[in-house]
Amino acid sequence: MAQTDAEFNLPYNPTRIIKINIAIFEIIFGWFTYLPMIVSYLYWRYWKVGAERFKEIVSVDIPYCKSSKLDVYHPTKKSNGESSPIIIFIYGGSWSSGTKLIYTTLANTLRELGYVVVVPDYRKYPEVKIDGMYEDIRDAIKWTHRHASEINGDPELIFVMGHSAGAQLAAQVVLSDIIEQVKYHESNQYAQSPPFVSKKHDPSMKEIQNNNNNKPRDFLPLVEGLLLFSGVYDIASHLIHETSRGVEKVSAMSRAMGSSTEGYKKNSPLHLIEKHESLFATSDDLLDLWPRILLLHGQKDTTVGMDQSASMFNTLGKLFSMERRQELDVRMRLYKRMAHGEPVTSLMSNMFTKKSEKNLLLKDIQEFIDLPQDDA
Repeated sequence: MAQTDAEFNLPYNPTRIIKINIAIFEIIFGWFTYLPMIVSYLYWRYWKVGAERFKEIVSVDIPYCKSSKLDVYHPTKKSNGESSPIIIFIYGGSWSSGTKLIYTTLANTLRELGYVVVVPDYRKYPEVKIDGMYEDIRDAIKWTHRHASEINGDPELIFVMGHSAGAQLAAQVVLSDIIEQVKYHESNQYAQSPPFVSKKHDPSMKEIQNNNNNKPRDFLPLVEGLLLFSGVYDIASHLIHETSRGVEKVSAMSRAMGSSTEGYKKNSPLHLIEKHESLFATSDDLLDLWPRILLLHGQKDTTVGMDQSASMFNTLGKLFSMERRQELDVRMRLYKRMAHGEPVTSLMSNMFTKKSEKNLLLKDIQEFIDLPQDDA
């Protein structure tokens, strides 16, 4: 078990105990706020939709690797026969908890917008540490691309959406893979080869992008965009935040990352991009492969400070020159009334209340995903 490499001790300091009690109270209070959504889910699942219709719109428990399964939500087919954009949703849970079942109505909300939605379960701490989670997320993305036509999805319009720990997983997996692709194609082995250009931007080059022969690793298919909600992008900074809340000993984050400064840096998307500053300054391949990014955070988020998203957004702005930024699409949205969980709970069915944030959030998601392809 992954937990055995770091001793787990409950704190006895009175101040820390008070802080933990406050955090536990916030969790319990949060559970109560979920009750209306649980009732709404049961109403939607068993009364409004029913068993037969549910089977038509959702394919459940599809194995995508040896250890994990995913669900696929199918939108109504377009009258013109075109395939739909695909959203892969990576849920959070402090790298140690969560299940795809919880996000059923969220996925259905996105499905009703016309998107194919894929929600994978993945291994978590203490079953595995962070590299095992990355492996599962990679497998989920590759499965989605491989089966895109079967689920009526567009393989060139794959978006990865993550919340909280899921945003860290999505960002780290996708961005690190892109950086490794760029480094590989700019290595001496390819010094005399034509510049690597993705088929997404230049269809004439698609054979180059699809040719994986003799590559040192199996790179991911191209991801069109990342939607990152309430994410952690600097692990060391967030550990300081957890310590200020008195929860660093009960949180799985540090242990999942290896309980070391090296592990914190290695698994921080912010450090990843800063480490490769030269590529951002000079590489045309990086510009071509870089996904569109939507960073979203609630200003009332006390679990993960909004400075995490702000730092990621500002760092990307610094790494790309003004001229190169014109070729990118990186956005940030801050919601005044949202706390940590509300970017996802706002998208869940709730028959007892209507949140104004939901319409704003859906508007931002649709404007980001449904960008005319001539502008992409």
